[in-house]
Amino acid sequence: MDSGNVPDTFLPRHEDLTYVARCIAAGQCCALVGLSNVGKSTLLRTLVQPETRQRYLRERSQALITYLDCNLMAEMTEQGFCELILRRLLAEARRQQLQPEVLDRLRSLYQQAVNPPSSLMVPLSLNQALAVLAEDAGRQMVLLLDEFDAPFQKLEARIFLNLRALRDKHGERLVYVVATDRPLRGLQQEPEVGEFCELFAPRTRVLALLSPQEASWLLHQFAGEDGPSLSPEDEAFIWQQAGGHPGLLQAVCRVMAEAIRPDDPFWRLREYRVVRAQLENDPVVRAECAKLWNQLSGEEQRALILLERGRMEEVPRSLEAHGLVQEGLIFSKLFEGFARRRGLIQRPRREGVRVDVESGHVWVDGQLIPPLTELEYRLLLLLYGRLGDICTKDQIAEAVWGTDYMEAVDDARIDKLVSRLRQKIDRQPKEPRYLITIRGRGYQLVRP
Repeated sequence: MDSGNVPDTFLPRHEDLTYVARCIAAGQCCALVGLSNVGKSTLLRTLVQPETRQRYLRERSQALITYLDCNLMAEMTEQGFCELILRRLLAEARRQQLQPEVLDRLRSLYQQAVNPPSSLMVPLSLNQALAVLAEDAGRQMVLLLDEFDAPFQKLEARIFLNLRALRDKHGERLVYVVATDRPLRGLQQEPEVGEFCELFAPRTRVLALLSPQEASWLLHQFAGEDGPSLSPEDEAFIWQQAGGHPGLLQAVCRVMAEAIRPDDPFWRLREYRVVRAQLENDPVVRAECAKLWNQLSGEEQRALILLERGRMEEVPRSLEAHGLVQEGLIFSKLFEGFARRRGLIQRPRREGVRVDVESGHVWVDGQLIPPLTELEYRLLLLLYGRLGDICTKDQIAEAVWGTDYMEAVDDARIDKLVSRLRQKIDRQPKEPRYLITIRGRGYQLVRP
């Protein structure tokens, strides 16, 4: 990971921020598309910061740029959607200290949307509030609609017809910026929403993973002033494990921070192995990988499985656009391992050991076995993550018990744990088929 020197004024996603700022300055709607935890929300929140406005939106710094987290809707209804917009617009108008009569009118319309005399007054309140801001206050309004997937899929089409009509009425004074996991057309195919989708079709930007320089900046933000100092070797290790995915970077940085021994110059020779084992077991890492995986189409998932096996010649463009595949390789060791495990689970044959790391279930020859103990499961995950490779006793001790207890773990204790696990996954433990002892070297979990 060659990050170079990061200047003090550096901001990650500079090109993406510039793109959105140019759309706003031109009065054009745009869409940001990116997979789980790649930084869509962070980018939109950054846009509302005063220093960011001054840097990227100088001529539009007085616009009512309003961040809306659609997860905060009180309910997934038209009223919940309009209430959220009105509430945030009122807060932004107060922050910018608009004229008292404008604020009074906005407060009245907000209350009208919260306690409407009829359902027709809910969208009318929003329409009137936008008219007040555009015509009476003479302000451009920019609605940054984050986490927009669920509202777009679940709300009635007429709501989006109204949003399109409002855009047509106010023109460049009303700009929508939406952030979703997938392009709008992929989320909903109803013909009634087509006119709304047309606003974003020519200006849809895919947020790929972070560059090495952006990842380096983010890692130092995670570490903070009081956190452990990351060496170039540490950053290179983290980059190899997490790539440019912010969620995985944070998870790996957390595990690394616990492993760093500032007073031991040789700690990396030992602790990197421990960190690798811990990461394969870490619930946050598994959750981040699962979120990414579940957002992919079946075709994309199959492509990653084949790529991990070295059998994929042409990678879908969407995987490269999102940065999940870079120069013909899966972007991170952690996600590569996840794809390998998913491939093993999805194989049609019933023979062999299969582990679903999300549920913790284990199958042997197609049969679900009884739950393993915590130590047995850690051992199996280590062996399963290195399927076909030999694991030494030192590696087992580090992965299962951790470095703090290694001195108390002798060969006999490891042998007993292996024996207990073998009793559960091999029908004839004295002639094991899957968990094999390699004399003088360690243990190996093998394919049938």
